[in-house]
Amino acid sequence: MEKQYDIAYDTGFGSSSPSRLMPAAGERLKLFFVPSVKHGREIVEFIRRTGVDFETVTFDRAWDLNKWGIGDYYDIRASVDDQHVMVENLERALTSEAHYDVLVIPAVNGWAHFTPATRQAVLRRVEAGAGLVLIRPFNGEDKPKSPELEALSPLVNLFEEGFAVDNNAGEGYPKVRFDLLQSGRWSASLTHYITRGIPLELLPSDQLAYYPYEAAGEVLIAAADGAPIAAVKPFGQGRVVAFGYYPRDILPQHKDYTGKESTFDAVIDEWKGARTDCPFAFLAYFYELVYRSVVWAAKREPDCALVVAERGDNSWTIRCEGSAAPDRIRYTIKDVLDGIVTEGNCGSDGMLDLPESLQDGGVFRIEVEALAAETVLDFATFVLEKPPTVSFAHASVSHETLTVGETVRAAFRLQGEPCLLVVRIIDDFGRVLEETETGLQNGETATHEYRATASKSMHITVEADVKRGGRILQRWSSGKIVVTPSQRRMDDFEVFTAPQNRGHGDFLDLVAERYREIGVTGLYPGSAKTLTMSGASGLGVYWYHRAPYVERKEQYYRTRDKQYLVRVPCLNDPAFWEEQRSKITKTVSAFKKFGPIAYFANDEGSLTCYTDEMDLCFCGHCMREMRVWLRQEYANLGQLNDAWGTAFGSWEDIVPYTREEARKTRRFAPWTDHRRFMEHTFVDAYRKIASLVQGADEGGVIRMSGCQASTAYSGYDYYRLHQYVGYFEAYGVGNQYEFHRSFAKPGTIIGGWFGYGVDGVNAQYGVWHAVYHGLTLCNLFWEYSLLNPDYSLSRSAQDLSAPFREIREEGIGKLLLHVAKRDHCGIALHYSMASVRGTAIIGDKTRFESNRQGWIDMLEDLGYQYDFIATQQIEAGELTAKGIKLLVLPYSIALSERETAAITQFVNEGGTVMGDFQTGLMDQHGQTLESGMLDSLFGIERLSTEAEPFYINDSFVANADFSYFRPDEAFEDERMAEFGTRTKEGQPAYRDDFMRQVVAVNMREQGDGKAVYLNIPLSNYPKLRLQDGESDALRKLIRQLIGLTGAAKPASLTRDDGSPLEAGCESFYYASGEAAYVAVLRKLNRSQALGHDGLAVGAGEKRQRAADGMRFAFAKKAHVYDVRERRYVGYTDEAAFDLAEGDTKLFALLPCRATGLQIDAASQWKRGRTAIARFTLASGEPHRFASVLTVHATGPDGSREWLYSDNIYAERGECTHEFAIPVNARTGNWTITVKDTATGIEASHVAVVLD
Repeated sequence: MEKQYDIAYDTGFGSSSPSRLMPAAGERLKLFFVPSVKHGREIVEFIRRTGVDFETVTFDRAWDLNKWGIGDYYDIRASVDDQHVMVENLERALTSEAHYDVLVIPAVNGWAHFTPATRQAVLRRVEAGAGLVLIRPFNGEDKPKSPELEALSPLVNLFEEGFAVDNNAGEGYPKVRFDLLQSGRWSASLTHYITRGIPLELLPSDQLAYYPYEAAGEVLIAAADGAPIAAVKPFGQGRVVAFGYYPRDILPQHKDYTGKESTFDAVIDEWKGARTDCPFAFLAYFYELVYRSVVWAAKREPDCALVVAERGDNSWTIRCEGSAAPDRIRYTIKDVLDGIVTEGNCGSDGMLDLPESLQDGGVFRIEVEALAAETVLDFATFVLEKPPTVSFAHASVSHETLTVGETVRAAFRLQGEPCLLVVRIIDDFGRVLEETETGLQNGETATHEYRATASKSMHITVEADVKRGGRILQRWSSGKIVVTPSQRRMDDFEVFTAPQNRGHGDFLDLVAERYREIGVTGLYPGSAKTLTMSGASGLGVYWYHRAPYVERKEQYYRTRDKQYLVRVPCLNDPAFWEEQRSKITKTVSAFKKFGPIAYFANDEGSLTCYTDEMDLCFCGHCMREMRVWLRQEYANLGQLNDAWGTAFGSWEDIVPYTREEARKTRRFAPWTDHRRFMEHTFVDAYRKIASLVQGADEGGVIRMSGCQASTAYSGYDYYRLHQYVGYFEAYGVGNQYEFHRSFAKPGTIIGGWFGYGVDGVNAQYGVWHAVYHGLTLCNLFWEYSLLNPDYSLSRSAQDLSAPFREIREEGIGKLLLHVAKRDHCGIALHYSMASVRGTAIIGDKTRFESNRQGWIDMLEDLGYQYDFIATQQIEAGELTAKGIKLLVLPYSIALSERETAAITQFVNEGGTVMGDFQTGLMDQHGQTLESGMLDSLFGIERLSTEAEPFYINDSFVANADFSYFRPDEAFEDERMAEFGTRTKEGQPAYRDDFMRQVVAVNMREQGDGKAVYLNIPLSNYPKLRLQDGESDALRKLIRQLIGLTGAAKPASLTRDDGSPLEAGCESFYYASGEAAYVAVLRKLNRSQALGHDGLAVGAGEKRQRAADGMRFAFAKKAHVYDVRERRYVGYTDEAAFDLAEGDTKLFALLPCRATGLQIDAASQWKRGRTAIARFTLASGEPHRFASVLTVHATGPDGSREWLYSDNIYAERGECTHEFAIPVNARTGNWTITVKDTATGIEASHVAVVLD
């Protein structure tokens, strides 16, 4: 069938499904389904249980799930008001000539949203004899009634549903009429094939819900109040079934499910409708109910009905009524826990002998199937209840939450016959951590104590079974007890994605399994690593909530009235902070027990709306607080008036300027100081939130997601934010990765958003690029683009999985991010918020940003690395302390006096400073200056401060007397920026060709250092570098200049022939003790589509292009290992290799050669005990660096035991490791494999796990 942007559903994976319905008698049914993105796995489970043939069209109620919900077609299937792809797919399927025995049609957003051709096609098919099963039939709010639905449906809806605004994501989301949903017990209204043999009396229907309907057919299932829930009717030659319950796709949904959980909250414990208290897998019977519905609708029901002819205390007689006679009747007796008591075949007379053990009591389900020639004629489930002979009189636990080292005490008292009490402590992954057995008499008590240990599981459960004769009569469960993680600080590379609530929780184990296949290391169901909400709000304006903001902006531009220049909410409003204090304290107190890695503060926050330019905020609260702040910035009012060019009579009179006022008067300080104050306000908001969080949870840190670029309006001063925020999730805009890795404090999590349907080489490159640029965590957006509706992995998930798993499971992430230190080559780039503001007010923001990118590209192309260094750090004298040899000032138009002094001192002490253009022409307040604050250091004078194109500014004349290197006489890659700049002291490398006066590249020595003024912007370099030969001379110039400084790189990258390889690759350097690591990442030749947030979106190049030969020349000889290939290269100072686009090489340069890896551990391990192993990496010399050892375990069947996989820090190559063996561990030979990440040397140890 022709479908656009849809998947073929895969039914071939997942744990085994019940097979009692297969193979069905007669010809195989062909069904048509309309699964949703969210619940499509439900259709797969139905097919796996029934074996029907099928076709599908995926169509979700929510537009965002249609748009961003299938990774292979990310961002192209729909939009908020455009669902035509799904609508047309549905029409093509139903108007085609394809045969379907039964159509299973949910209403999606109402029948009125289907095309007339679709509705008519359904009606014609049913008239001609096809079956139809309707799920929650309705028309759609404010839509005309569908005459086809009125004709077909045996249930007439007394409600309509439409669309509403979602609090998180905006308008256009389906509106569920929760106000009309009802709950209560369901029962069969009459005997009918569809309801026959379905144990409705056992099903937790009170935890389900139904809509209001009137019957227009024969009612099969009704609520206690008589409301119809299922009904049937004939139409033409066909049959129609309708279900009026609150559904997922085809099965009932939990009544408490709303789907409103935040994408940023991974705490499943708090989800609504994610669990039921039914002890057995009750949804199996709803699958059977729907199956009986399609069989009846298809007129395929065999003339065979299973009934209980006789019920005795010791036996039952099962009969088949009808003309179709079975060969045998198969039975399975299950207890209330789904445990099989016994199974077999009834006697030839239908006799089913009940086991004697049933006399001890309980609730049992007797599942029977009538088989003819091994095909299923009929199936039914009958209920048997007997009073229990023994039960719990009391059961309790002492704690609902534990900390590691704390002890939980469980107490029990039994009543009835003598029995055996079995108590188990179980984690989220089914591991039995402890187990005891105690024989008890009537009224006797027993206790069990368990001391909590650190674990990868978030919870433990105390489970107690009462047993007689080897059979469980009753089970008591404590429910999940949270064990608060003792370790919240991350020490390895992590991959997170938050699971999504889909109701009932029946697929959570499969979701966790799929997550781990992708390489997700936290947040999956059961994981002790989690993230929670903080309760904070008001830190940004989401795109879909921007309407009031946009309206205020429009009104301001129409009136120029500052009453519209207000931020809502105002971050200086005391009432706002009173509200935040209450919400944050309450939320954090509730979530503290989970020991979250971080508390979510906001997503896509900003002072304005993203980076929109609006002069917020002029409200009374902000003006009051700004005047207080200004008193700290200026010694007195007179000093402020001098700086601002104003004549305020008192502090209370002060009102800052808008951008328009500042530009009109050319007085920038009143605007700049307002922006500075608002940045202070924004940063201080995070300080307050962090303080409130830590007031309720001393170890809590806050999480900032969807981080925006540093602009004059966004509020993002990353150096200052890093003083208070413990977890960032960066977008790709504004060079954020570099800022974060440069400013992060020890323990700060530097995360970034990935996913978005990106696949192929782009996926691989993006992950490696992130790790090399310091990201310690990749967070994936989102489950729906990673897992297809059938839970198969999207191409994006598969392609991201490879680098994720290699980086984590091979220990590379831990080695580079948490053991070794990144080498900045002695180079720092100036991070100047003053210059961000300064270039914004003069209208040159774009050139500022492209110039900064130009420097980043230039350094990376030349094989150097670098850090950013902030104004505050320079003022504090950190240049020398950080080992900086070269400070680059990229369009640093604004400097403070303290910065100027610190930079001058840095040069005097032997450092080099390099300014490109417009350097220091403003102070930190934005006051313009007649000369630059560093002009004397650079040895220049300015006849003009303008930086605009001038006559022949691209013609350079080399100075033959320049003594530092020979300038390239053909240099013409860039243009001079300033026509008024002249040499006053020092040596110029170039002058302009017209006047022979304008200087470019002026070199001046002072003290022990140098100062270089380029008068050349690098703003065009990001484009020039992509054109063959267009930027060679500029790179050569910068290379020569860097060569005059103390900056150095540990390796040089060349082509196979030894010629320099500049542009197209990026090199990275790390050191740990006497060990060093050198990596290269080949960049992508083609640009990837980017979203508004700078993140790669959608499909990319599927295959790598051919690899090219390259060579690293290392600064000194070492024992070199190819880390990814696990290969010893030799004792050498070079390494040759081939590298394809988007791929990477990583070399370890070690002072000694590893000779082996030794594992010291016992050969026999016992269940329920802890085994200790010692690992030693041997070499011929003392080990003077730390190593990372990866540990993996395989069970007796050779399968990977993921819970025992770890990356271990080995100081000087030695460490010990513990293996906690659960009581229910599989017995037999377990293999522990240990590998040294750097060298690839590995060893294995086999231990026999015994009872």
